[in-house]
Amino acid sequence: MKTKTLEETETETNESYTITSTINKQINKFMTPPCDLLTWRDMPSHLKFNPYVHTGYRPLQNVKGCINSLFYMHNETINILTHGIPIVYILATVPPYLPWNNSLRFLSWCHLVGSVSPWIGSFVYHLFMNLERGETVYYRLLQLDMFGIWMSQSFGALPFVIASVFCMSGFIKWLTIISYCIFCIFGLQKALTAASPWQRRLCFALPFLMRAILTILRLSKFAGGNPTAMTHVFLQDGVSIFGGAIGAMHIPEKWFPGCLDYYLNSHNIMHVLVVVAVYSMHQATVRDIDWMESMSTSKCGAISNQTIDIPLLSNLTSDSHFEL
Repeated sequence: MKTKTLEETETETNESYTITSTINKQINKFMTPPCDLLTWRDMPSHLKFNPYVHTGYRPLQNVKGCINSLFYMHNETINILTHGIPIVYILATVPPYLPWNNSLRFLSWCHLVGSVSPWIGSFVYHLFMNLERGETVYYRLLQLDMFGIWMSQSFGALPFVIASVFCMSGFIKWLTIISYCIFCIFGLQKALTAASPWQRRLCFALPFLMRAILTILRLSKFAGGNPTAMTHVFLQDGVSIFGGAIGAMHIPEKWFPGCLDYYLNSHNIMHVLVVVAVYSMHQATVRDIDWMESMSTSKCGAISNQTIDIPLLSNLTSDSHFEL
């Protein structure tokens, strides 16, 4: 066996040291904020939405400057990365878990679009929010962010809604689905015209209320859906609400003004919690879609009659699940 000479060993060591040194330099460069970052007082009024974050604001920039801000630390870096990374991860990992060759293909598309849309909208919004095009362009970016959230709440939640009413009668099933769609359209209109953060958060109250009712029905077995998905059903909305409340109350930076400007402030925490919520939505949706696939080869009405004895379900036909 050929042994390495002292010169070869020293060369490999030097190369390894050079690579490590280069990586450390890049990390230090990224973690060192540039000297032209501004304070809260320096920002235009439409970018003064958190008085407890004092420093680390990017100056107004052109498109190239906004893109370059990906490569250094500022007070929006965590918000950008926590929504940029999930875009790549979801597109790379989620599609193989979904059925694409049967009648549930539409729900697979709903889930994929609903999972990735909020990250795209929020990533673009946070990256370009300091664009030097004025307040009008900023609010267009904010509307894009809200539209991405709406896509998640509407298309992303449709598999949950359909699974919940899967074994109900045709009239109740379609009444629920159509009502949910109307509530979502109403929420979109309100979200795009909301004048304050609280109004934007309350825009999705009606769709959330319907999902809450369906969740209660699933607990009482009045509704369908995979029983193993219930933990994630609770988490997908519960974690989002908790994150939204933290963001609205500016906790914990309200307690430590100016100390959490770059990380661990309320918006950072909210972003991480929303990622957790969408992960739970994915887990619940995959389980529900698998459940609906298995129900295609069984007697939906018969199973419903075994779990609960009410007139609505006892009148179901064995083919009622094909009404989707």
